[in-house]
Amino acid sequence: MVVAMLQGVSATSYDKQHRANTTIYTVHVNGQEIPVFVRDGIIQIPNTPEMGRREVIMAVNRRFSLKHRQVTGVWIGPNSDYEQRKAFSIPHQGDVYISAYASLTIEKDLFSIVTVGGYSSAACWIQPYDYWWSQDYPAEDLTLGVRLKFVAISGSISVSAPPGIGFYGTSDGAEYSITLHNTDYAGVDFDNMEATAIFGIWRVEDHTTGQFYFGSVGGNTKYIQGANVIKLRGSR
Repeated sequence: MVVAMLQGVSATSYDKQHRANTTIYTVHVNGQEIPVFVRDGIIQIPNTPEMGRREVIMAVNRRFSLKHRQVTGVWIGPNSDYEQRKAFSIPHQGDVYISAYASLTIEKDLFSIVTVGGYSSAACWIQPYDYWWSQDYPAEDLTLGVRLKFVAISGSISVSAPPGIGFYGTSDGAEYSITLHNTDYAGVDFDNMEATAIFGIWRVEDHTTGQFYFGSVGGNTKYIQGANVIKLRGSR
């Protein structure tokens, strides 16, 4: 136990390489290398049964929020936010936790164009009663949803999203949704969402949601649980 606790405080570092339209990031957690794959903005984390799953997920969150910490212009509001809560307990096994995480950057030019990038994720894990670390606990269905909403000072808004990353534009924002099966993590990394308004954009809203369907747990009971992060960033 002492050795495990000493390992738990070791530093996290990151490496990066490219292979055939896939970016591979190596996240170092407790002295071990975890490969993280990014394809078309979708982040994939392999199973890590020998490690606490929450620690791995949080290390990946830190990695992909790093590039979204620099903000140009003056905007009021948090750059990132995180929600974690206990969803339910499984007798003689542990407590199931779910989370949603989001980070955001906003750049504003001189022609009333706002460019937004960010990273959002949803995750779940089981924290056993008799251990201090956490383990993976796959949901039968895990849906990650992201809605970026732009509020203009006056008039209509034109929104565009780059092709190939799964976002589609609406009249005042951009939306993204993906449902994965038998997994404990879903993440998306995005850049270059643009919104234009003649008199400028004065607020950007990020609604990141995670919905989890856990199927049958402890008999015939079925669980659908959600975690939500809502951020409002306003211009001075």
